[in-house]
Amino acid sequence: MEPLHRRHVLFPNGYVWFIFVSSLDIMLTWVILHFGGAEQNALAEKIIYRYGLPGLVVFKFAIVVFVIGLCEAIGRKHHESARKLLSLGIIITCFPVALAFGLMLIHV
Repeated sequence: MEPLHRRHVLFPNGYVWFIFVSSLDIMLTWVILHFGGAEQNALAEKIIYRYGLPGLVVFKFAIVVFVIGLCEAIGRKHHESARKLLSLGIIITCFPVALAFGLMLIHV
């Protein structure tokens, strides 16, 4: 078995998309908050109130790292299940991004 530091990730393209959409979520959330909007996720709202943008970034990317780690762990034995989990994560993360774009288009 290959050492852990030499293994290739299972879904490199999927991870890039997941990180990209998660980054968009952070950026658009911050733009909407800057213009007087409100965070709808209660936990994220508490983190933003307490720690600001740095806290939001750490919170979001902790979730990203957790999901990627979970996909890697599951994917070693159940490749298709891990692929579906990653796809679901990308789709779920797209909802607030699409909503934020929609809100910005309405108010511009």
